[in-house]
Amino acid sequence: MQFVVLRTTTIERTTAIASPPEMVFAVVNSPETAAKIDPAVRMWSPDRRPIGVGTRFSIRGRLGRLPIRGTSEVVVWDPSTRSEFRSVAPSYPFRVSAQHRFDARPDGGTDYTWTVSFHEVSVIARPFVVVAARRFRRALDAQAVALVAYLRGVQPGAPPPEL
Repeated sequence: MQFVVLRTTTIERTTAIASPPEMVFAVVNSPETAAKIDPAVRMWSPDRRPIGVGTRFSIRGRLGRLPIRGTSEVVVWDPSTRSEFRSVAPSYPFRVSAQHRFDARPDGGTDYTWTVSFHEVSVIARPFVVVAARRFRRALDAQAVALVAYLRGVQPGAPPPEL
């Protein structure tokens, strides 16, 4: 089914992290660490390994008291630099896309940017997008804190999680 996007709302957060891009990419994109670094996630499960373009993920979680369930698909997979996902289900009244960017810093760390866009495909989506964007903004902040704390506990030289 083809959708016409009526309006897009985007939120974004960049976090400076002391760990190198390879490690941050692996931790952010690993199903094994998802619930440890993102308080909103209860389960994030791929339909195949290794993960790459076309892999679909089932997600279960909560944004505050709002339960979330859905399926997303990897549309860009460039280890250590970028991963992008788009929602497959639900797809109405809005779709969601997410981009994770990992920019190397001169000090060996990473500037990690998570961008979430809500694409309205129906005018009835607007009040839902307002609420979802507000809750996701809080989720991005909570994930940044949890991710930094998790990476502080990783032993220097430890291998990144498998993808």
